[in-house]
Amino acid sequence: MPRAPIPSGPTLPPEVRAFLEAHETFFLVGHIEPDGDCIASALALASFLERSLGKRAFCLNVGPFDRREIRSFGDQFRTRLDPAVRREAVRPAAIILDCSGPDRIGALKDDIAGLPVAVVDHHATTTSHGEAAFLVPTAAATCYLVQLVIEGFGACMTRREAELLLFGIATDTGFFRHIESSAADLMAGVSRLLAAGASPREAHARMTGGHTMGSRQLLGALLHRAESFCDGAGVISWETADDVRRYGRESRDSDTLYELLFGIAGLRTAALVRYESATTVSGSLRSIDDLDVSAIAASFGGGGHRRAAGFTAELELDEAINLVRCGLEAALRSSGT
Repeated sequence: MPRAPIPSGPTLPPEVRAFLEAHETFFLVGHIEPDGDCIASALALASFLERSLGKRAFCLNVGPFDRREIRSFGDQFRTRLDPAVRREAVRPAAIILDCSGPDRIGALKDDIAGLPVAVVDHHATTTSHGEAAFLVPTAAATCYLVQLVIEGFGACMTRREAELLLFGIATDTGFFRHIESSAADLMAGVSRLLAAGASPREAHARMTGGHTMGSRQLLGALLHRAESFCDGAGVISWETADDVRRYGRESRDSDTLYELLFGIAGLRTAALVRYESATTVSGSLRSIDDLDVSAIAASFGGGGHRRAAGFTAELELDEAINLVRCGLEAALRSSGT
């Protein structure tokens, strides 16, 4: 039997390599309400730039660091770029990571204005908004692209970098539940992370451990009020102001919610809308087939992947619930449901 070919993945674009070589100080910026992939990609790239290329790197993110699995990383990020730090920086540049557009970095957009910018991202809604870009919408995680950046320079990863990258990849793939057989190159890359010392067991423990009783009670409340539509092809739930007061924002666990919902026969798409303030909501949308939820998120100013996307918008909760439901219903009808 012939040997299976070694899977090949994306390669580091020459313009990105040149960008990293040309500048000396880097401000690494991620999207608001960061997740594991956003945080880990910045920290791993900063580590590589400093220890291997001799650069200076600062990790920036406006937060909030509410997600349980990333809370411990918050003190490694600056929420604003100090003007004095920028003035004193030698050949400064910014790298925007895991972010579908400059508006998604919040107030940091003003802090890095005028700097040369490179973009490293994997969201389907991302457009090139910099001098150099490593954009691969088919990649499972930005952390995988950062891994390819490090390997593209011929550098070995430290154990800490490998741990960060595995954690980011695991969070964005639902611990590999959402990848297809076409991701052989990703899994080959994961094997290299393990060879560098990363532990899947530890990554899974960080992702899934440490929940409170309140988080399980909130999960029950969200499941109880979930409503189906389009003959069971879609479902939507929402988190209210009372939920926030009762359970706290740290109890949020949408990944487990979606895992439970998609066990329902015939379900194709699910959405969760959350109260953030009297005039602001956030939303997350998921699908399990070719239904493109990123287009719906983009209509609210957000973005993401075809099967996983989100947004933050200035809307009241009831209005947002109705608009998201209508968007999903239209998408389901146009796809034949």
